[in-house]
Amino acid sequence: MLSENRVPRRAMGVVGVLLATAGLAACGEGGGASEGKPSGDPAKPSQTDGGKSARQAFDPPVGFEAGGFELPGASQPSTASGGATRAAVTLVDGVAYVTAESGLEATDTQTGKPRWTVGTKNAAEKGGFGSNRGAPRVFESGGKKTVYAAWNRTVPGEGTAPSRKVIEVLAVDTADGRTVWSGEFPAGPRGDGWSSGAIGADEVLAPQVIGVEAGVVVVTADDTTYAVDSAGGTVHWQKPDFRALVLADGVVAGGERAGYGDRRLVGVALATGEARWTVRDATRPAAAGPRLVTADRENRTRVLDAATGSERAVLDTGSWGCRHDARSLLLCSTYGSASKGAIVVFDATSVQKRWALPDASGRVVPKVKAFWHGAVYAETEGEKSVVLDGGTGQDRDTAPGAAPIEVDQYGGLTHSLDHPAYYRAVR
Repeated sequence: MLSENRVPRRAMGVVGVLLATAGLAACGEGGGASEGKPSGDPAKPSQTDGGKSARQAFDPPVGFEAGGFELPGASQPSTASGGATRAAVTLVDGVAYVTAESGLEATDTQTGKPRWTVGTKNAAEKGGFGSNRGAPRVFESGGKKTVYAAWNRTVPGEGTAPSRKVIEVLAVDTADGRTVWSGEFPAGPRGDGWSSGAIGADEVLAPQVIGVEAGVVVVTADDTTYAVDSAGGTVHWQKPDFRALVLADGVVAGGERAGYGDRRLVGVALATGEARWTVRDATRPAAAGPRLVTADRENRTRVLDAATGSERAVLDTGSWGCRHDARSLLLCSTYGSASKGAIVVFDATSVQKRWALPDASGRVVPKVKAFWHGAVYAETEGEKSVVLDGGTGQDRDTAPGAAPIEVDQYGGLTHSLDHPAYYRAVR
């Protein structure tokens, strides 16, 4: 929450540039056919001031400026709830990548100005509260970074042909905003009755790109998962009532709903969609890093290897959420208020415990907001921000100025349904 002396300013120009250039993106010949074919020629993005002057990096940051700027394109509809309220933004190397209503936005976090915007081929629906969007994902291959995002879209009917629901995907070069790949494919039907509730612990149903491997893009939307060929745009397979969470070593791990009250954690082959491993009676599935997933089973939270399904750790009674620090540590914390919380940190490879709270010291257990490069960003009671050392659990900074939910070496993003805001790092 933003206090009165930390009122962010808006990132000027982002919305206007996006609306002006939405028609330029991903509209090459053959793009977006109902068969899922990719677009032809890469789209030319709208580009503005890159803001590439030198800036100081902090790895990790432990203090943030008093005044930030808003990222209005990242806000979710007022109707969102649970994990779906999280701003649709990912921070990487000084750039905020946003899954906006109309396409992808890249904002330079030093200047607050847009670097580029790429609109989707199919326009967002007008009116209403807007649509939920998942945060974009950035993947690196051959020294190049590509940002992926997905949207629910409606292709208008023409003549006697009815309108149709599709999922549209964009893959954009982070360096220059050029479209690397784009495509669309028919959206699977939503479940009814017992099958309509969200499978994942975060309750997110918005389209998300989970991973890219061997030329296959894994997309999940409305608890149906699709494996899409990035060369031809065809859907290799789709699996309803399956929420993909992690792609590791050719295995897609996620939560499955097999019937009323029948929840499972499943790993399926990327190439075929066939089951590789299954853990029955597993609820609240969630990603826990690049190779780990979690689920609640027999009143305990289990941490499993996404590729093999082998159990790596068991957490005591209650529901825990786990997150990776994008380096070498795994942090798990209980849900609920700070006064009743718990934290345990493991080595992400060996899953050996490093430290835990509460302990004999009587220290307050803060509510974890983010975990990045060995720094735990959290809040104590009264929404007082604090940074802990991820390796030892000791207080690292007791007045960081913010408790961000997303962090890179240049700053952090605070959470708000209506006003997601970025604060630059000062130490």
